[in-house]
Amino acid sequence: MNKITQDLPTPTWKRIIDDIYQMGCTVIFVEGGEPTLRPDLEKLIDYMKNKGFKVVLFSNGTRPINHLEPDAIWISIDGIEEHHNKIRGTGTFQKIMHTLKDNPEKNILSITTLSKLNVGRLEELCQVLSNTSLKGLIFNYMYPYQGIRLEALSREERVHSARRLMELKRIYPKIASSDSYLKMVGQKDKVCYPWILMLATADGKLTHGCTVEPTEDADCGKCDMMCGLEASAGFDLRPDSIAFWNKSNFLPPSHLVPGWITKLLNNDWKN
Repeated sequence: MNKITQDLPTPTWKRIIDDIYQMGCTVIFVEGGEPTLRPDLEKLIDYMKNKGFKVVLFSNGTRPINHLEPDAIWISIDGIEEHHNKIRGTGTFQKIMHTLKDNPEKNILSITTLSKLNVGRLEELCQVLSNTSLKGLIFNYMYPYQGIRLEALSREERVHSARRLMELKRIYPKIASSDSYLKMVGQKDKVCYPWILMLATADGKLTHGCTVEPTEDADCGKCDMMCGLEASAGFDLRPDSIAFWNKSNFLPPSHLVPGWITKLLNNDWKN
């Protein structure tokens, strides 16, 4: 495993951002570790946005974010309080709840990676999170990396939970994951375009393609991660997936959106 012991300095990351810009990327997901530990994070986000990127910040939600202005913040919530704290540490769930109360105006969505630990309390989690200021609830599926394979759901469990989420969307409209994505979960004919993705690792190395490959050989049959499937559904202009991505403000203001995209979003596309 590639272990990085020292963060790259701000100028180096700006050069990497410039390289990504030259390659034609338009959206950057800022992940970690925990990105809010970097004292220059606000400057880096501003630098990305000034270049025209859409910026999504991943965070554990336990540190101040009021000074940060990405287009969206995705906070990792790994289940109801009991399950989340078991994974993330005692008291971390309540810290997230305080973060949400302190930032009700921010475009914050939760992202929950489903595993054997949390899938059994799915509806309870949707109920709890729907009663917060979260703008949407995103669901993902754990990839069976070496070391956590026993925690990953089987294909049958993934399919069953995805169908359950589609049912729960009628009760909890904050569930943001698109039906287009959820219907692909566990299917042999799912559509994934790994070339959509690019990964910049902590040492500054750029990798184009599947996000699993830099760590280990990927098994596509066992992968239902939303990073590839939801992105591919959006690339294919599936209306519900476009609506999903727009919850993170990926589209420009409505008066700048081409008419055919507006028709897709309004579900009134005519042949």
